Amino acid sequence: MRLHEQLTEAFSLLSEGLRRLESLLLTLLLLGLMGVGLTQIVMRNLGIALPWADGVMRSMVLWLAMVAGVMAAGQLRHIRINLIEHWLPTAWVGWVNRLAYLIAAAVCFVMSWFGMEMVAIEASFGAVAFFNVPVWVVQMIVPIGFALMGLRFGLISVSPRGPEAAPPSSLASGVEAPQASGKAGS
Repeated sequence: MRLHEQLTEAFSLLSEGLRRLESLLLTLLLLGLMGVGLTQIVMRNLGIALPWADGVMRSMVLWLAMVAGVMAAGQLRHIRINLIEHWLPTAWVGWVNRLAYLIAAAVCFVMSWFGMEMVAIEASFGAVAFFNVPVWVVQMIVPIGFALMGLRFGLISVSPRGPEAAPPSSLASGVEAPQASGKAGS
């Protein structure tokens, strides 16, 4: 087996493992968020307050958003504006996509840098989010998430297959997205 094929297989295994880990983390966060929210509603109706529940739920929403963003970037299911592709010659589209993903990676790395600064500022305040968990620990997902998105976009931009060849994997296992036929209206 050639080195290229071995690397491609290793990358595919790593990518699949990461996808499963992200799906598990999203599932656990969503179930936890619903569980805490439902518990809080029931307890309030019983006259018992859970003062930590709002902080936990806010933290879980932040983590859900960042992990979902990383997952969407890895599956090329993020929000994209591809208006220019309709006016470009087909041979240029791949190169323009590579450039767009490189720019997206750079923006994500800049956001990660500023996220680290935000976390450092928050750490200097010493605020607590819930229980004894500092706010800066909860907010660490911001620079980590943007760094992971930047890494994903960077890898996609330099991938030998290119950004347009990435698999349109679905959250429902075994379901593939329909292929575009190139004809209008089909």
